[in-house]
Amino acid sequence: MIHPRTRAPRGNALLLTVIAISVLMVLVGGAIQFTNRNREATAEKLRGDRVNVCAEAARRHLLSRLSLFQATGTLEILDTKLIDDPDPDARSRLMTGHYDSEAIATVTTVDAVTMGAAAGQAVELANNAPRSTILGGQYYRVVVKCEESSGNPAAKGRQSEVEFLFRYGL
Repeated sequence: MIHPRTRAPRGNALLLTVIAISVLMVLVGGAIQFTNRNREATAEKLRGDRVNVCAEAARRHLLSRLSLFQATGTLEILDTKLIDDPDPDARSRLMTGHYDSEAIATVTTVDAVTMGAAAGQAVELANNAPRSTILGGQYYRVVVKCEESSGNPAAKGRQSEVEFLFRYGL
C-alpha cells in the first residue's frame, strides 16, 4: 500500500502579497488624485487673490491721481492696463465701473448730511473749497474694478470690484 503524500499548502504567501500590493496601489492612486485636486484649488485661490489685490490697487491708483483729477475739475473715468504680463493682450485692466461693464464713470458725490459730518462742523467760507459747502471737503462714492484677461477675446476673465467712500478737499 502506497501512502499518498500530503502536500503542504503553497501559494498563499504570493496571493497575500499580490492583494497587499493592490491595496497599496489604490491608496497611492487616491493620494495622488487628492494632491492634484489640492494643487488645482490652490492655483484657483491664488488667481482669485491676485484679482482682489488688483482691485485694491485700482482703488489706491484712483486715490493717488486725485490731484490730477482736481486740476481738470472733475473725477474722470479710470481705465488703465496693469503691467503684470509681458503680453499686452494678457494684461489686467484697472477701471471704474461695475461687473461685466466697460469703463464707465461711477464717481458720485455724497451729501455730507448722509455721512453724519455736517451736524457739528462750523463753516468758514474763507477756508473752503468753492465747490464744497462744508468744512472738510467733499465726499465721493466710487466703484473700481480689476478685470484679468482670459486669453480669449470673446470671453471675459475674472473680475473683482471694490466700492468705497472717501473725502477729498479742504
